[in-house]
Amino acid sequence: MFRLFGARQGDQQSDDEVSAQDPRQYAPGTKIGFDPQLITRFKGHHVSLLKLFGQIKQAAETGNYPRTLEAISTFKNVLQQHLLEENIRFYTYLRICLQKDAENARIMNAMKSEMESIGRVVMQFISHYLQFGIDETNVKKFLTDLQGIGAALEDRIRREETSLYTLYLPPASY
Repeated sequence: MFRLFGARQGDQQSDDEVSAQDPRQYAPGTKIGFDPQLITRFKGHHVSLLKLFGQIKQAAETGNYPRTLEAISTFKNVLQQHLLEENIRFYTYLRICLQKDAENARIMNAMKSEMESIGRVVMQFISHYLQFGIDETNVKKFLTDLQGIGAALEDRIRREETSLYTLYLPPASY
């Protein structure tokens, strides 16, 4: 019978029974499971972020500043969601699974640190323009800054997808 609010007392399964039924596998010592769709989902986030980035640029170039700010706000929400999921589901999982692989752990930690720095810069940029707005007086600076951020994001996405994401494997593979 379908239960809207969960199982009755006594109907609960042990963690071993749940993990035996769950096709995902967990990182050792955690309940962070391997998700075979995670990288596909992250690549989808990247496509969305790049599309939104293009909308921001196009709106600013055509002088549609309200639409520019709207697109920036949407970009911010998508980016925050992506970074949060990446930190919890990806980096935490890899940190546990790569404990015996010092070289790949070092690469993963360096890329995580780099993404944190990029994330801070992007969020400062977004916060500044959401707070102060965009108009004819600052659109040139905005577009110059946007170009730099876009180049950094495109480079980062390329490197994540071609190298970092290849480290994400089922726990038995480590």
